[in-house]
Amino acid sequence: MPENGPTLKALRVLELSEGVEGPFCAKLLAGLGAEVVKVEPPGCGDVSRRVGPFPHAEPHPEQSAAFLYLNTGKKSITLNIACLTGASILRRLVQECDVLVESFAPGYLDQWELGYATLAPLNPRLLYTSLTPFGQTGPYRDYKGSELVAQAIGALMYTIGLPEREPLKIGGNVALYTTGISAFSATMLALYVREMQGHGQQIDVSAMETITVAQIHSSIHQQMGRRPTRRESPLVRAKDGWVSPGLERGVRKDTWAGVCAQIGRPDLVNDPAFSTPEARREHQQHLLALISEWAATCPKEEIYHTLQQLQSVAGYVATMEDLFKSEHLASRGFFQPIDHSYAGRALYPGAPFRIEGDVWQHARAPLLGEHNGEIYGGRLGYSGEELARLRGWGII
Repeated sequence: MPENGPTLKALRVLELSEGVEGPFCAKLLAGLGAEVVKVEPPGCGDVSRRVGPFPHAEPHPEQSAAFLYLNTGKKSITLNIACLTGASILRRLVQECDVLVESFAPGYLDQWELGYATLAPLNPRLLYTSLTPFGQTGPYRDYKGSELVAQAIGALMYTIGLPEREPLKIGGNVALYTTGISAFSATMLALYVREMQGHGQQIDVSAMETITVAQIHSSIHQQMGRRPTRRESPLVRAKDGWVSPGLERGVRKDTWAGVCAQIGRPDLVNDPAFSTPEARREHQQHLLALISEWAATCPKEEIYHTLQQLQSVAGYVATMEDLFKSEHLASRGFFQPIDHSYAGRALYPGAPFRIEGDVWQHARAPLLGEHNGEIYGGRLGYSGEELARLRGWGII
């Protein structure tokens, strides 16, 4: 059994990213114990600090729910890297770090001599993780991107929605979070390569390619001569929400018999319209209509547990309230309370994975520039007078 403790406790990370995907990658590194120093623009900070929701609907740079979640466990320094002095300071920090995470447009950092080609000679073991909409090369490399663009051009939206209607975007920022996980995974793999071979490298993460990989089933369908299509949702309305019975899949014959008994329709057991998985898929809407009569009288979780006990691949549509009350997540200690001096105490989701012996780091997000003294004074040796001048010039 490995000794309990942070997996990446000796790792130093510089984060030059805003929004979702880069900060989420760095958040996962921080959760495993890495020291993540987030470099934010002086005065305004990460753009996420201005994104709601905010407690009591009052915008405040230290109370953005998005920023607080995406930046747990990090340190914050302010630095204007788009000037000669600021870029010079960053190059000093790079010499003592293991990983740099950035999400600027391709080529932007090169103009300030902060690109990988410039920094690698200063720190040959540096891992330089770049997250962009389309990657560092190719005809789209300079195009702008967003959550909607990633879902659309990566073919995720093509499979979402009603067959006769326009494709739909999945709610939230699922593409950007997935891109962040992809960057985290690639960075961890590059760390292993560095340990084996002794050198760093640039890691090129494309949101388009990440989502295209996530839609690989569509590509497989296309290569087999079948065009992937949107299907009607296999959901039925329960007393307090929605449930997926999961009966269109290859469930066992005794499972189907048990479901028929549960809904009070034993006559359907041998009905040729529902007796095989293929028949149930063909008559899915009729089947859902029959189950709806029973489901409408029962709570969704009761339906879920009943059908799962019958070995059906059932599920229910959870709300956030359901997740906070989930016995399963509670038993695994998934949500943990974190106190913040401005935002107060709240429950935060934990890691999307478990590593034997690791202790996930639950710590609050930093205040803007909170660690300027520690990093600039303690690590780089700037005096109080020098820091005051840098602050007055708008560099930190």
